Amino acid sequence: MSEDFWKTKVRITCEEKLGKCTHEVGDTYVYPNPTAYIQGLCLGVQDPARLWVSHCAAGIPSWEGDDDSIYRIHCISKKGTVWRLERVTEEEEA
Repeated sequence: MSEDFWKTKVRITCEEKLGKCTHEVGDTYVYPNPTAYIQGLCLGVQDPARLWVSHCAAGIPSWEGDDDSIYRIHCISKKGTVWRLERVTEEEEA
């Protein structure tokens, strides 16, 4: 784990909506650090995402075959939403 782990920002974006949900495709939030609580992000994805936000921030490769730097996760509802997690690059922060 890098010494900048606690400063690493991770973006979470809704990519797919299945069934009823308060979130819409394109909704985007940024974790300012891996343990942050994100106002407005429902607990149905926020709590399950916490482990994967930490993995993403640490640069641990995901299971995604097309790009192992991103994670795609599903909220806890069987007909909920699919979310994309990715590190915020230094260029994006500038």
